[in-house]
Amino acid sequence: GTFCRLPRKPAAHFSQPPETAMARQRGAARPCLLLAALIAAAAALTRGLGFVQGRGPAATLAPPRRSTATALRALTEIGSVKLNLVAGKATPAPPVGPALGQFGANIAFFVKEYNALTAARAGEVIPVIVHVFSDRSFTLELKTPPTAELLHKAVGASKGSGKAGKEIIGTVDIDKLREIAEIKLPDLNVKDIDRAMKMVHGTAVASGVEVEGYDAWLKTALPRPASILERYGPGIERLPAPWGPAPPLDGEAAPEEATEGAPPAEAPVEA
Repeated sequence: GTFCRLPRKPAAHFSQPPETAMARQRGAARPCLLLAALIAAAAALTRGLGFVQGRGPAATLAPPRRSTATALRALTEIGSVKLNLVAGKATPAPPVGPALGQFGANIAFFVKEYNALTAARAGEVIPVIVHVFSDRSFTLELKTPPTAELLHKAVGASKGSGKAGKEIIGTVDIDKLREIAEIKLPDLNVKDIDRAMKMVHGTAVASGVEVEGYDAWLKTALPRPASILERYGPGIERLPAPWGPAPPLDGEAAPEEATEGAPPAEAPVEA
């Protein structure tokens, strides 16, 4: 009448032991690993021998050089634009937008750069030359204010006279003329201040600005050079070689053709 519990047998598992499954997985992965190793070896061999597609083995193992023609083309200037803008107040509106848009330059970046460079001179008209390159980059070249603008500011006028020589809008003295000439000298094709003042005076006359004391200054600043007749007289006796018998000018030697027909010089006589 007693109940006896017999030990229960473990259920049969139809799955393979872990060791057998792992061995089969490793066996299946071996072909893939072998193929990957062959591909890597072939790639390394190709790089080592220097094969180039369609050209056979390369002549040298040096790395390929970057073509300099591309860099030169990127720095080629394709155009330039000169703009007269108010310092610190440039906008993308005309004339900036149409002038730079034809070259594909970044208009917003130009406005930002120009305003930053001219912020300290706000209110003045500062011309700028924009050099645009083939990669759409650009450089800015700032110039001195226009001569007419400096003259108008000196006399307190907003614009010049419409009748040059007849209507006078203001007067400046010779010192103010020299000051404006010193400002404009870097952009003029002269080197001395006297000739720069003479050029600025021409603009003053066209704008209706009168310069006090200019005629008196002109007589002493730029004397008229003496003519050849005044320097050497009416005959040829005082003309320098090779035009006459006189010695050549300072720092110049007589040409060979002028000395070929001349009589030989006498030897010095010893005392």
